[in-house]
Amino acid sequence: MQKILIAFFIICVFLLTSVSTFAQSDLDFRSGSGAPQESKTKTDSIKPEIGLWYLKGYGAFIDSTKLDTLQDYVHIFHPVYKNNVITASYVGNYGTPALDNNFFNRNYKTNFFFAQTRDAYILSPSKLQYINTHTPYTRLDYTQSENKSKNNETRFNVIHSQNVKPWWNFTFRVDLAKSDGQYISQEAKNNSVALYSSYTKDNLFVHAGFITNSMDNNENGGLTSDSLLLDEQDAEYWNVNLNSTQSHFASSYFFANGEYRLGKFIETEEDGEEVFRPILGAMYNFELNFNRQEFVEDEKLSNTFFPVSYYPDTYTKDSIRYNRLTNIFQLKQYENANKKYSFGKRAFLGVEINRGSMPGVYDFVERNSQWEYPSHLLGTPVPDSMVYRNDIKYSNTFVGGGIFRETGKFWKWNAEGRIYLTGRNAGQTELRGIIYKPMNFMGDSLASISFSGAIENLEPDYFQEKFYSNHYRWDQNLKTEQRLTAGGTFKMPGRKLELGAKYAVINNYIYNDTLGIPNQTSNEILVLSAYIDKDFNYRNLHFRTRVLWQKASEEKYIHLPEWSAFVSAYYQFTISKVLLTQIGSDVRYNTKYYADAYAPSTGMFYLQNEKEYGNYPYIDVYASLRLKRTRVFFKFVNIGTRFLNGEYMTVPHYPMNQSTFRLGVSWAFYD
Repeated sequence: MQKILIAFFIICVFLLTSVSTFAQSDLDFRSGSGAPQESKTKTDSIKPEIGLWYLKGYGAFIDSTKLDTLQDYVHIFHPVYKNNVITASYVGNYGTPALDNNFFNRNYKTNFFFAQTRDAYILSPSKLQYINTHTPYTRLDYTQSENKSKNNETRFNVIHSQNVKPWWNFTFRVDLAKSDGQYISQEAKNNSVALYSSYTKDNLFVHAGFITNSMDNNENGGLTSDSLLLDEQDAEYWNVNLNSTQSHFASSYFFANGEYRLGKFIETEEDGEEVFRPILGAMYNFELNFNRQEFVEDEKLSNTFFPVSYYPDTYTKDSIRYNRLTNIFQLKQYENANKKYSFGKRAFLGVEINRGSMPGVYDFVERNSQWEYPSHLLGTPVPDSMVYRNDIKYSNTFVGGGIFRETGKFWKWNAEGRIYLTGRNAGQTELRGIIYKPMNFMGDSLASISFSGAIENLEPDYFQEKFYSNHYRWDQNLKTEQRLTAGGTFKMPGRKLELGAKYAVINNYIYNDTLGIPNQTSNEILVLSAYIDKDFNYRNLHFRTRVLWQKASEEKYIHLPEWSAFVSAYYQFTISKVLLTQIGSDVRYNTKYYADAYAPSTGMFYLQNEKEYGNYPYIDVYASLRLKRTRVFFKFVNIGTRFLNGEYMTVPHYPMNQSTFRLGVSWAFYD
């Protein structure tokens, strides 16, 4: 398998090289829309310009973005809190499983069910930011805890991007993180490496690359008692439930997306130059994803943390494999921006092939078995982990399409749908759309209002219906989950104001019950949420407030904090006319609720009704500095533990880090 993967990567590089050679031939293929252009004027120096974008819709849409050079919130480095997350629940320290407390933000990029709680740390193709740069671009991002030898937490990210041609870029990215944690058996390591390329010249657009992720966690099962938070003994001596248990996750991606465009050249009204206007695009999207999960338990036989063990005492490792190969063919008709009623259209056909394995093929154990099985398992079907595996084999075929208008000045909209025709998920349908209206409101020319909605009939994930391991086992038939979602957003960038609300109606909702097993309710569930995001500025004082309210009609199946808030305040000034400085504090808070518990052996969160958690403010104080392209911050995390009484836990029995210091620096080079 490794030889096949290496050969595939070499072929991708060879194809890109061949494309470059072909593009330099005598054939006159002029540049397409949005592609970088070669300068026709000779200059003594090259101006450092950087273009960035993401791919969406299986490569149908190129979503441009801007380089992050702002000083605001550079001190918020934790992946769990990126993308404007207000509050979240996670297992104490950096690199541990997490769950967004906003119900409508629980959309995962990973294909592997058991890796969803680690999605914030996983680098996947949809998260990659493609770059086109006139000069080599490098960014170093580093954070360090106060003590390298005790409770160490270090994070080091590097990204280097360079164009070998104006239209051909290579980017290399490395994300490394290690956290010892403040409590027993809490170490975590997260590493990601990506090498990817973009070729955007003339009628041909190609994006391809490789990603690998690895995540290792010591699982301590949480504190033996929440009352230890009030113990005067140092945290490193607090008793935990597990001392010799680890989780290992790994994933890798090989991916490629190509588009060949047909169109014509037209003259621009401004300078009379010819530009290429695409009319039709033919696309192919390929993705090969490998996933591996291992849970290794080497506890003493006297340890009773896990109430059930289905395998012999000699069994110590659950191993799960899940791989997916996806091929998607797509045709796209581009809209004509010069015609008022023109809109784009696209249609696609996709095939998924899923393979994997897990423990669970049964072997009947006789009472005179040569294996030393526990007495309560004698005469019952149990798996022999040394020989038997349960193979996972299924596939899906789906078709879909969409219509869109992205260049209009009056309305912009996008609607798309997908239906599975054959395979395990046959009958699954997904329809979604968004309407966006720019406007001039109260003197703000950048104001806008948007409405979004979705109708989905979703088949259960394979692992929600069938799973075997040492401590968990289920084999069940679940119904199709039906969701109707609608929402609206109003933005006024000039006033730094954003308002939004969402609504969902769910039938046959699938949840993880109090035993940690996927279950389903036939009750109809309504979920409502509303939020406000507002910045207040007065001279050098800046104050940002984000408040979220949410409510579920059936709270015994969905546990959410009713109120969550993030408040940030800082004072900004300049030292010696060059050093931009911010001194401030961040506060995260949510009301009490029955926060979901965590199951170490599956890595999933599940319902618990024993105790409410929350009503504790997590306070960080910081100072950040910026000198040209260098940004530095100094930060005290969760400083409230020094003077506030309360249980600083977001997940039952897993305390957050006590007050500790962090130092970070981000340095960019692109001259």
